[in-house]
Amino acid sequence: MTTGTIRQERRADGVVTLWLDNPAMRNALNDAMIDALIASLRDLGRDPSCRAIVLRGVGGIFCAGRELNNLLQLQGADAETIAATYQVLRELNEAVYYCGKPTISVLERYALGAGAALATWSDLAIAAEDTLLGYPEVKVGLPPSQTTVSLIRGVPRKIAMDLLLTARNIRAEEALRIGLVSRVAPKGGIDALLEEMLGELLRASPEALARTKQVVWKVEDADYHSAVATAVDCICTAITTREAREGISAFVEKRQPDWAQARKA
Repeated sequence: MTTGTIRQERRADGVVTLWLDNPAMRNALNDAMIDALIASLRDLGRDPSCRAIVLRGVGGIFCAGRELNNLLQLQGADAETIAATYQVLRELNEAVYYCGKPTISVLERYALGAGAALATWSDLAIAAEDTLLGYPEVKVGLPPSQTTVSLIRGVPRKIAMDLLLTARNIRAEEALRIGLVSRVAPKGGIDALLEEMLGELLRASPEALARTKQVVWKVEDADYHSAVATAVDCICTAITTREAREGISAFVEKRQPDWAQARKA
């Protein structure tokens, strides 16, 4: 019987938390949860009332990977079924990475396999100091496929190979040092750190945040000359927007910008 679900919690300020809710499996992802995450991320990415998306696990555990029962079911499957299953995982990768809203993964206790991948695909990742991160796939006879793509672009090759080939777990402080997470919270401080980061995001222009993400996506896939051209095109368009006008005026007038009013103007 399939267990586990994705619960959505929306705040008045536009922050939406997607809770990974599969405590019997330490919030490991199953096929149904992956489908639900994809749908939620796509919908929220288009939702103008959503300002930021938080990925978090219930019970103080982020995500211990994939449910291996789902993978065992593929052992006797045909090639088409196997390809379709991993295509869905690719869709999750892209739904997180190319989401139009800032995404934050909140890592507690375990971020292993697919859990570590979610953190890597997210824009930002914060971790409690006792969190364990790792890529255990080779220990069960599998290569960490899509995980490798993001990891090798985020950390030096020797570090990536160490993590992927040895499958060792690392603590949050080491993850911070090598660039796998954005910030680390002391014991009991993860909620305060999350609110600090959300406060910083909510003070920014929603349109500017979206355009910044677009520039990053394009720059990562471009050569240097194309990347610079992309950046120039972006700022030339952005400088004429209502939110840019409001942000610059607010700075000159020494007041907080009113992004909601700017969008209505």
